[in-house]
Amino acid sequence: MAAPFTIAHYKITAKLGEGGMGAVYRATDTKLNRDVAIKVLPLAFAEDATRMARFEREALVLASLNHPNIASIYGIEQGAIVMELVEGADLAAPFPVGTAIAYARQIAARLEAAHEKGIIHRDLKPANIRVTPDGTVKLLDFGLAKAVGTAPASNATQSPTLSLAMTQAGMILGTAAYMAPEQARGQAVDKRADIWAFGVMLFEMLTGSQLFAGDTIPDVIAAVVTREPDWSTLPAGTPAHIRRLLERCLRKDPKLRLRDIGEARIALDELESAANDSHTSARRAWFPWTVTALALIGAGGAWLRPKAEDPGLVAVRFPVAYPTGTTVPDGNAAAQSVPSPDGHHLAFIARNTTSSNSSLWVRPMGSHSTHRLDKTEGANFPFWSPDSQYIGFFTEDKLKRVAVSGGVVQTIFNWPTTIVLPVSQVGSA
Repeated sequence: MAAPFTIAHYKITAKLGEGGMGAVYRATDTKLNRDVAIKVLPLAFAEDATRMARFEREALVLASLNHPNIASIYGIEQGAIVMELVEGADLAAPFPVGTAIAYARQIAARLEAAHEKGIIHRDLKPANIRVTPDGTVKLLDFGLAKAVGTAPASNATQSPTLSLAMTQAGMILGTAAYMAPEQARGQAVDKRADIWAFGVMLFEMLTGSQLFAGDTIPDVIAAVVTREPDWSTLPAGTPAHIRRLLERCLRKDPKLRLRDIGEARIALDELESAANDSHTSARRAWFPWTVTALALIGAGGAWLRPKAEDPGLVAVRFPVAYPTGTTVPDGNAAAQSVPSPDGHHLAFIARNTTSSNSSLWVRPMGSHSTHRLDKTEGANFPFWSPDSQYIGFFTEDKLKRVAVSGGVVQTIFNWPTTIVLPVSQVGSA
């Protein structure tokens, strides 16, 4: 659909996408000098009182959420909703297990905030989730959300998922794959439909393949209603806690399904806590690695000097672009980028071009995406634990560690006052 060149004081600059509830455009707010997203209803819907009411309800739903990680609404202008423009990428699977769990934890927390206000999404899918350049997950488009207490759809033809874009098979197919069985049957839904979609997305983040697929819309819906997940496709190393969580989210009978997304968030938090506890007893194992790292730093980076290459090995080189808004850190950039022992991740330090603060970032070797680990400001000289699960790093006066998936940052000790061994004695320590 075509959009006017301007809507009120917003200047349309590009089309971002189109779905069942209308087209979305990038625009510039000429009064506040900021970029926004504008959702415009198709002209054919503009005179439809029912659809216009749904459109206005979307604005009220979004405005009532007021959550930093749910796309905000700025206003309604000439039949269009003016929303926060969220930069970043869609949730494109697969991800390493740790990254998938970190993203799932964020999604669960966002949904919990919406559900606590009596709001369900009803169209939760990867295309409605955005991962910002710093690794923050934001939920988009509550256009199909339904405030609890409103009248349910009387039949499948009144379901927004199925009726608003009957000619756009691609959109319906993608949406149908994430519908709960009761939603696919045209029955009334509650927050457990979002829990089902959360489980589907977590499964796909881990496996990289669509859980319920088919060549036609009826095929997909039939798979949703009748097919059980193939648990054998979960990657090796998937924690048993995650398998149990998925099983509870993907029960076809909503009465047997996980009842609150907050329970999923707690389970994911407990999984991280359990991982931290299991490594507490092994903290002493960090000491020799820390001393080694200090010795290498004290030796002026001699460990970075090139060595003679084994003629039987092939060196593989590839560029690593720094995330948008960051640049090469001060000092030796090579010393600030280290691959994990298992070869699955690269940890590196990047400096913010605006604040000049450095932070720790992680990039999966099999992906072009990177994410910043929270609470790692001022990080320097990262190094890995032997099992590739944690990254150690130095701040001004402390040695800290953080899981590769992010989360709690632990202080190991204040290294200037704790480490007293001179470099010459490291070999005998």
